[in-house]
Amino acid sequence: MFSLNVHDGTPVIRAATPFDTKSLWLPASLLCLLAIPFGWIGVFAPAIWLGLVAMENARRWKRAVSFVITGALMLVVNSGLVPGNDHITVLAPYTDAEGNVIYASLRPAKAIIALTVVVFMLFRPQPLRRADLPVIAAAVAVPVLLGALLLGVSPKLNATIAIAALINLLVVCIAEEGFFRWVMQRGLGEWLTGKWRWLPTLLVAALFTTLHTGWAATPALMALVGVAGLGYALVWQLRGSFWACVFTHWGVNLLHMTLLRYPV
Repeated sequence: MFSLNVHDGTPVIRAATPFDTKSLWLPASLLCLLAIPFGWIGVFAPAIWLGLVAMENARRWKRAVSFVITGALMLVVNSGLVPGNDHITVLAPYTDAEGNVIYASLRPAKAIIALTVVVFMLFRPQPLRRADLPVIAAAVAVPVLLGALLLGVSPKLNATIAIAALINLLVVCIAEEGFFRWVMQRGLGEWLTGKWRWLPTLLVAALFTTLHTGWAATPALMALVGVAGLGYALVWQLRGSFWACVFTHWGVNLLHMTLLRYPV
């Protein structure tokens, strides 16, 4: 289990007990099997697992290096440099006369990151608290209301959208929050404390926006991504809950898919 404390306004998460040999190597061995369906992409799963474990077991400079290496592994496997990361289509895309296009598909890289993070959270569970809910609601409402003003409302729902929303939760949101919050923002927050404690929030929000420029092809979408990314970062800064960040991220994406123009 993890203990959560607040030090100088910054969430500090510590593992109650280190990983033992069995809980370290058994999941790593099972994650190696992902190389069978995903090839070189799957090879990264046990490496990311070992990085996540090292982030908890290591101390001082070795801990800092563990955060850097784990983040780098996640970036590299999702960068397109590793072969085999083409989209896997589950259902035919949804299109309509208003210009909405929604794909029910996933990339293997994000799938293996998400699966590895979920396995890790089974060994080091993080609760979702009742006090998290108002913060989640506010962080979802702001970008969605802004989106309604900038993009316009376009209600829609069918099987493709439902599957796309499920993939978004189980793959996209868990993988991205694993990288941006559990690794990047948490890591920066451990070393930028005191008067610098809000800097990781701004830096990771800026990184989130920058890495979504390929999808956010218009100024309106860029503005929405920036506001949403800042909201996710604030949820972590204020609550220190991984799952609160995941459900905030998914709440924004779900309402964007079902209520707003997607994309423009």
